[in-house]
Amino acid sequence: MYMTLGEVLRLRDIAEHTGVQFKERVTKKNKSDVAAEMVAMSNTRGGMVVVGIDDKTGRLNPLSYKETQEATALLGNLATDNVIPSILVDIENVPADGGVLVVATIKQGLNKPYHDNNGVVWVKQGADKRKVFDNSELIAMLADNGQMYPDTLPVRGTSIKDLNMDVVKEYLAKRFAPVFSLKNISADELHRMSTEEVAKAIGAEQTVENILKNVGLVLADGTLTVAAVVLMGEYPQRWLPVFTARCISYIGNSIGGSEFRDKSGSDADGNAVHLYKFIMTFLMRNLRRKQVEADFNSPGELEVSTTTLSEVVVNCILHRSYAADSPLRIFIFDNRIEIHSPGLLPQGITVEDATHGVSVPRNKLLFSNGIHLLPYTGAGSGLPRAQLY
Repeated sequence: MYMTLGEVLRLRDIAEHTGVQFKERVTKKNKSDVAAEMVAMSNTRGGMVVVGIDDKTGRLNPLSYKETQEATALLGNLATDNVIPSILVDIENVPADGGVLVVATIKQGLNKPYHDNNGVVWVKQGADKRKVFDNSELIAMLADNGQMYPDTLPVRGTSIKDLNMDVVKEYLAKRFAPVFSLKNISADELHRMSTEEVAKAIGAEQTVENILKNVGLVLADGTLTVAAVVLMGEYPQRWLPVFTARCISYIGNSIGGSEFRDKSGSDADGNAVHLYKFIMTFLMRNLRRKQVEADFNSPGELEVSTTTLSEVVVNCILHRSYAADSPLRIFIFDNRIEIHSPGLLPQGITVEDATHGVSVPRNKLLFSNGIHLLPYTGAGSGLPRAQLY
C-alpha cells in the first residue's frame, strides 16, 4: 500500500523522530550519513528516510524527474553496498506540487548488528543516531536474532567448586529420575547420597563435572557457563551482579512514591531456585487476601492466583536478557503489580504471539535445564495459563 502526500505531510508535521528522517537531497556528498541512518534503523526498529523535505525547516522541496531517478538509484546502492550485511529497502515515489517526494522504508534487520563501510555500528537514539562501542549491546543484538545465546557464554574464573551441590544434586535427581527408577533407587536413598555418589549411580564412570559437561552447562576446560552459574551457583552475584531482583511494595500507586511497606535488599541474591522462592514469598507476603467463603474464619485467597504469579516469575527468570545490565524489578502498588524483565521480546515475536503460546526461548541452556529445577512445562503454555487465573 503506497503512501499519500497527506500521510507524508503528517509525518513532516510531527518532525523527525526515531523512525523518521528527512533529507532535502541524497547525493554523493551526504551518502555516508544516509547509509549510517539506514544502519541505525536496521539495528533498531526500522524507519523511513523521506527525501525532498528540509530537515531543519520542514519545507518541501520536491525532486525533479532526473533527481528522483538519481535518488532512488543511490538509495538502492547504499542499501546494497554501504550497509553490511546488505538490506532490502522499499522505495516509494509520492507526487507533490512541483515534483516528487521519495520515501525509503527500512525494516528492522534480521541479521544484526549491521555496520557501515567503516565498520561502525549505529543505532537510533531519538531523532539522532549514535555509535555502539559496548560489547554487551552488541551481544544483545546477536542474541535478539538468534545468532548467539548469552547463557552459553563462559564465566571466566569459575569452576565446579562454585556450584551449590545441594542444587546440583536436586537437578541430577530430577533429570535422571528414569535411571534411578530402573535401578530401584528411592528418593530417600538419593537424599542420603553425596552428589558424587548420585553421579556414580547414573553411570559407574561418571562424575558430576562430566555429566554437566555433557549437558552443556560446563565447558570443556571446566569453566562454568552463565546458565550453570544462574541455575546452580553458590553465589552468582559475584560474577553476575545484576542477576538479582529488586522488590518493593509501595504505599500508593506511583513509582515515585516515598513510602513503602516492604522491600528487598541483598537478601534476594542467590541462584535461580533461591530467586524464584524469594520473589514468590515476597509477593504472597505483600498481596492482600480476600474472603471467598461465608465463614469468617476460613482462609482467604490471594487477590492474584499463585498459579499466575508462579508462571510470570518463572518466565522472567528464564527468558530475561542476560546481556542487559539490569535486575528483575517487582513492584506492588495498591492497584496493580508490575514485574519488569530486562530485554525486549525475541525478534519476530509479538505480545499477541506470546500470549497465545508461541515460544522462542532466548536462553536455550536455561530453558532446557531449568525445567528440572523450576516449575514449568516448557510447552509455551505459561502465559496463556497465567491469563486463565
